[in-house]
Amino acid sequence: MLMSKKNVLVVLGLLGWSLAAGSAHARPKYLDAWKVKYPSSTIPARMEATLGLECYTCHNPAGFGLPANCYRRDLVALIQGGNTIQDALDQLDAEDSDSDGFANGVEATMARTDSADIGFNQGLVGATGTDPCGPDPGLSLTGVSETPPDPIPTVSQWGLLIMGLLVLATGTSILVRRPGRVA
Repeated sequence: MLMSKKNVLVVLGLLGWSLAAGSAHARPKYLDAWKVKYPSSTIPARMEATLGLECYTCHNPAGFGLPANCYRRDLVALIQGGNTIQDALDQLDAEDSDSDGFANGVEATMARTDSADIGFNQGLVGATGTDPCGPDPGLSLTGVSETPPDPIPTVSQWGLLIMGLLVLATGTSILVRRPGRVA
C-alpha cells in the first residue's frame, strides 16, 4: 500500500514535531536538576531578568549550539562521557569551570553583597560577566560581576600556632640579649 504525498507530509510533519517537542522538553530537565542541586541560588532568575532566559545559566546568548559557556562545556563533556546530569553536577561542584579561582558550587551559592541575589554564574567571569569560552570572550553579557570577591583570609589553627611560636621565639631572643643580665 502506497501512501499519498499528503500522508507522507503529515507523517514527516508529526515526526518533526515529535522530535522538536522531545528536544524542547529535554533541556528544562537539565535546568531543573541544576535548581535541585542549588535551591538557594537566584542565578536562573537573574539570567532571565538580565538576558531573557533562565537557560543562560549554562548557555551563551550568542547561540544554544555553541560549546560555551565554560560551565556548560564541562557539563556536556561529562554527560557525553556517560554521566547522568546529577552525577555531572556533583562532579563539577568542586571544579572551577570558568577558571576564576572559585569552585562552581561556591559560586552558585555565594551571597552577593550588592543585592539580595545568591550566586555568581559558574561559566562567566569578571566585572561585567564575560564568557571566556564563548565566541567573543571580551563581550559583556550580564553587566555585573560574575567573579565573587576575594574572601577575607582567616587564620587557621596552624597559623595561630606558628604566630605563637614566633612571638615566643622573639620574646626569648629579646630576654637573652638584654644588657646587664648575669648568666
